[in-house]
Amino acid sequence: MEQYEQYYRLPQDVVGHDAALLSYWDQMPAKAQLRLLESTITVSTLGELKMLAETFSKE
Repeated sequence: MEQYEQYYRLPQDVVGHDAALLSYWDQMPAKAQLRLLESTITVSTLGELKMLAETFSKE
């Protein structure tokens, strides 16, 4: 039987350690958070994070 290593991303893996981005992350809908955690997307600005949160919340 093969063994697979499972890796879980943290919010810091998506937005880094920027306080403003982490603060907004806490206010985002859970659906958007989950989509970002499951992806390989990283975000560096609040505008990007807001746009992605809005997009993923509508899906």
